Amino acid sequence: MEYLPIYINVAVILLALMVAILVIRFIKIEQRGYKLLFITYTLFWIPLMLLRQYTGVMETAIDANLVFLWLPMAAYGFIGIFARIFADWLTFKTHSRKSMIYLALMIGTITYLPIIIYPSTITNTIQSLGVGVGASIIGTYQLMFNEQYGKSRQFLTVSLLSIPPLLADFISSAIQSTFSSIGGSEVKNSVDTLKYLWVIGLVIVAITFVCVFFIKENKNLIYQDDVYKKQIKTNNEWFYFLWICLLGSLIAFIRWANSGAIAQLNIEVLAGYAKNPDVWDTKLASSYEGYLSLLFSLGQLFGGLITGLILINRIGKMFSFTIGCAVWIIYEIMGIYILNPLGYLAIHVLNGFSYGVVYNLILGFILQKTFNSKKLSPVGVYQSVLSIGITGSSFFTTWLKKGPLGAHDYTNYFHAAKIINCAVIVVIVVAWLIFMYSWFIEKWNYQKLWWTSR
Repeated sequence: MEYLPIYINVAVILLALMVAILVIRFIKIEQRGYKLLFITYTLFWIPLMLLRQYTGVMETAIDANLVFLWLPMAAYGFIGIFARIFADWLTFKTHSRKSMIYLALMIGTITYLPIIIYPSTITNTIQSLGVGVGASIIGTYQLMFNEQYGKSRQFLTVSLLSIPPLLADFISSAIQSTFSSIGGSEVKNSVDTLKYLWVIGLVIVAITFVCVFFIKENKNLIYQDDVYKKQIKTNNEWFYFLWICLLGSLIAFIRWANSGAIAQLNIEVLAGYAKNPDVWDTKLASSYEGYLSLLFSLGQLFGGLITGLILINRIGKMFSFTIGCAVWIIYEIMGIYILNPLGYLAIHVLNGFSYGVVYNLILGFILQKTFNSKKLSPVGVYQSVLSIGITGSSFFTTWLKKGPLGAHDYTNYFHAAKIINCAVIVVIVVAWLIFMYSWFIEKWNYQKLWWTSR
């Protein structure tokens, strides 16, 4: 039974690889090279998926009082505010998207080394910055794929590139399960053992660097897919774009308030509570904690696919977004009352599903827009604003939870968690109202254009 999670994850990885191979094989793309880009993108995501999950766990191992827990947690989103805009600028200067991918890998290498040598709150924050820079490059991959292979097929880009993070989650979950099963819960939560996760991440970064070297980038295609996009010109269009960016920031706030490192910490607390409510112990979830991000990604993939293939065509954007928000509210309510770690694990797929529905609806809109200037892209601005939501969410949740966590108090911890869940429900409702307003604006502008053209 000790090695059961390993066997399960290996089986799931093999199944996922088979599905990925079939997807790549049946996609009709004339140009060569997209398969290597697909593989490289998967490798690029593995250390990010693995290490951002354990940032909070590492901090609890470093400092039991969790005085500065918010610092490494918020650093992940904070660096993204600047990294994505810088990626646009660097692309403009070098006329190459690969240059930013190389830079992100170099930053990852530099920032992972300190925590391997000397784990501390400072080095944990530094590595979190490196992971945050890497996560900010998702927009570079999306733009690069669209320019080189996708052209006007934005949904193809969104759909195809939603698979690598899922594969990366499967693989990182297998690594987590193997790590936990071999090391045991006590050993796994020690600083000297946890740092080897960053060693694994460093090795994968090195492999990715070699793969990126063999990707052939046609620089003549940089910005060429802009001809298929609508340029933002008028004040109304700018207002609508910024309104969508604000909506994206709220979605990011919701997503990171109940997933990633926050969810990892939560399931460990729930495991200790389920074992013995009178004794604080957060080292009992090692056999299944690796499945958290995996279930989230499965839900996200399903939500994204069902949105693009069924919901938008059958019921439209507004009702699709409403379904996503409704499921998210149900998840938050269930999260308040389910205090069993396996129950929390099971409902986490609803979290991913909701995010997959609402995020893809917004991202599809952003990928269809372009600016007059090449120094910035709508994707870059959008993801920078998203990072503000991630930073605020990480700070808010860790600020409320760090007291009960540091005091090893279950009662106050669950009280803080209830406040967070209620606050997130309010944000979900606000996001729905903003989307409804945006939907009315879009519908009104379309009708106005139709009557003008008659």
